Amino acid sequence: MKQAQAIDWLKAILRTNTVNPPGNEERVAEQLEELFFEYGIQTERVPYADGRTNLIATLKGDGSTDKVLGLCGHMDVVPTGDRKWSYEPFAAEEKDGKIYARGACDMKSGLMACVMAMIQLKEAGIKLAGDVKLLATVGEEAGAVGAKQLVEEAYADDLDAMIIAEPTGSNIVVTHKGALWVAITCYGKTAHGSRPHKGVNALVHMNEIMNALLSERFQMPFSRDALLGEPTSSMNVISAGGNTNVVPDSCTLKLDIRSVPSQNHNDIVADIQNVIDEVKENLPDLQAEICVENDLPPMQTAPDHAFVDFLLDFYESETGERKTPRGMSGYTDGSQFMKNKEGFPIVIWSGIQGSTAHQPNEYVDIAEYLRTIDLFKAVTQKYLR
Repeated sequence: MKQAQAIDWLKAILRTNTVNPPGNEERVAEQLEELFFEYGIQTERVPYADGRTNLIATLKGDGSTDKVLGLCGHMDVVPTGDRKWSYEPFAAEEKDGKIYARGACDMKSGLMACVMAMIQLKEAGIKLAGDVKLLATVGEEAGAVGAKQLVEEAYADDLDAMIIAEPTGSNIVVTHKGALWVAITCYGKTAHGSRPHKGVNALVHMNEIMNALLSERFQMPFSRDALLGEPTSSMNVISAGGNTNVVPDSCTLKLDIRSVPSQNHNDIVADIQNVIDEVKENLPDLQAEICVENDLPPMQTAPDHAFVDFLLDFYESETGERKTPRGMSGYTDGSQFMKNKEGFPIVIWSGIQGSTAHQPNEYVDIAEYLRTIDLFKAVTQKYLR
C-alpha cells in the first residue's frame, strides 16, 4: 500500500461523522472491515448498540509464539463546538502538509496508523511469530464504554501488552488521570418571576453549592503523583430554568474531576455530599442529589515494566533519542483495559501531536501520521519476532 493510499483512507474515515453523542461508529467499522477484507485480514464485529459497533481485526502470526500484541484506537469523536472553523469539520481538507478535520489527531489518525501498519505488514509478507490484534472501540469520549464491553466479553484476554495510539507526540505515556464526572441537581419550586418569594429558586441554591465547592470546604485529599501531579476539578455545565419570568424549580451542575492514584472516587463523592449537607444547614429548603455519570480510575503501568523498557529501547534504536516515561491528564480506553488482568501493561504512544484535540481546526500532520505507521510496523516486528 502506497503512502497516497494510506492518506486517502485516513481522509475517508475523517469524512465519516462519528460525533459522540450519538456515535454512529458502525460506519467507520464497516469501512475498516472492507479494507481488512481486501487484504485478507480477519475481522469480527462486536455490536454495542444500534449504529454502534466495535471492530476486532487480527493479523495472525506463524504460531511459533503465543504472544499477542494489542493495538487500540477509538472511532468516536467529540462535537465540533460552537466556534466557527476555518475548514469544514468533516471535509478532511489537506493544506500545507496537514489534514483538517474533527478527529484528525484525536484519534482517527492513530487508529488508521494501526490499521495501515497491519495491512502493510501483510502485504509485504512479513512473518510474525505471534499475533497482532486491533481493538477499534466505540464510545471512548464518553466513558470508554466500548473498551468496557470488550474487557467484559473477554476480547482482551489473550493480549500480552497493548499500545493505545492516542496522540502523544512520540512520548511514551504509562499513566493517566482518572475521570469522575458528577452531576448535582437541585430541586425547588416554581413561582411567577414577579413573586419570587412564593417559590424556591433551585438556581440560587446551586449557586451556594458552587461557592462552597470552590472554597476550602471541598478538599479532595491527595498525595501528589510523580508523573501526574495534582488532581483537578472543573465546573463545565450548568442548566436551569426555561423562562425569564419563572423561578426555576431545578438546576443541574456537572463537574469534571480528574483524579490521581492516591484518591478514591467514592471518597470524593462523599466529600461533595458533605459540602452539600453543610450548605443545607443554612438553607433548610435545599434539596439536592448527586449522580455519577462517568467513573474511570487512573491508569497505571509501572515505569520499569519490561514492556515499557522494551518500547523505550525500541524508540531509542529507531531515533537515537531516549525517552522518559510520562503521564497525561486526559483519560483513555486504558482505564477499562487495565481491568483485563493484574499487571497488564498498557502504553499510550504514537508519533502524532495532539495539541489541537477537541479544538476548532483540529488537524494531523501528514508526515507524523506516515511516520507512526512505520513505527508501528517496526515495533510489531520487533515484539513478535
